[in-house]
This record gives sequence, C-alpha cells and structure tokens, in this order.
Amino acid sequence: MKLTFECLDTTDAAACAAYERAFYAAFSRVTGNRLIRALWQWDDARGRLATRIPYEDQLVFVGRDARGRIETVIATNVALREFQSAAFGFAPPAEAAGCCEFLTFFTVSDFRLGVKLRFWEACFAELRRRGLYIACATTAARLLPIYRRLGGEVLAETVVEREARYFLRFSLDRHWMRVRKSESAERRATTGE
Repeated sequence: MKLTFECLDTTDAAACAAYERAFYAAFSRVTGNRLIRALWQWDDARGRLATRIPYEDQLVFVGRDARGRIETVIATNVALREFQSAAFGFAPPAEAAGCCEFLTFFTVSDFRLGVKLRFWEACFAELRRRGLYIACATTAARLLPIYRRLGGEVLAETVVEREARYFLRFSLDRHWMRVRKSESAERRATTGE
C-alpha cells in the first residue's frame, strides 16, 4: 500500500474528528488498559480518541490510503509546554530546543513493516526540516524490542500499576529506516531471503 503523507490541519474540526476516529479505531482493542485510558481522552459514545496535549502544540502526520482514509499516524508534541510522558513520572528534557515528544503512533489496518518505515522516514524528515533532531516517547514492555531495534534509546523506566513503562529517545537524524539496495541484495545472496 502506498500512502500519501501530509501534516494534518489541526485547525480544521472535521480533519481532527476524522483523525480522532482513526485513533480510536486503532486503539479500540485495548480499551481495558487502565494506563491508556487515563493517559488519553476517550469518547466511547462517539468513537473518538485524543491526546491531552492541545492541538496547537502538535504536529500530526497522517498517511492516507488511495481512498483518502487515514491509515497511519504519528502525533508529535512540538511545544513541550505540557509533557505527556509526565503522566508516567518522566521529566521533559532539560534542554527542550530541538526536541519533540511522540504522543502516539498507530496503524489502522496495514501492519506491514515496510509501509510503517517509509512513513516514519517521511515524518522524521519533516521534523528535521522544522529544526527538530530528538524525539522522546514512552512505551510498554511489549513494544520495547521493536522501538530499540528502530533506534530508541532507553533513558529511564518505571512501573505504574504493575506495568513497566519505558522512556525513550530517538535521534531524528538517524536513517535507520532505509535498507540500501546493495545491503538487501547482499542479504538475499548470503541468506537466500
């Protein structure tokens, strides 16, 4: 699936509503997780979900499918006036210049790694273009190996309500998402993949 990359117009109520419905759809299977329920603003009656960070402080990157539907999202807190990770006891960076916070990353239905990686690369490039070079985020233990493999560095960890949470830092300058054709060909030649 090829996605069309865009930065969501967060001043457009209809665009935000569509994003919040996609956000809800992506996380609807974890509605019983108390940490997630407390972290974000759930509107079960309308099937919408939002972070607690005001939209004016966010850049929301959206990947749309060929029909224009939201397929994947990375929402970032670029102002850092409020810090979502503080809900788990993590402090914002001492030096906020050049930093942002990933608020959510989700995919609605296309879970192929290549699609996600291309989307992440586009998001990282746009954040770098805007003068940002470090991103912070939190994750649960289940996703930690994936984020570590993608370059996430664990800065701290805590346990909240018997669930481990990790505070990560990503370098937005790192190009870990690209697999060079020569590396791919070499891997196929040596492993038969």
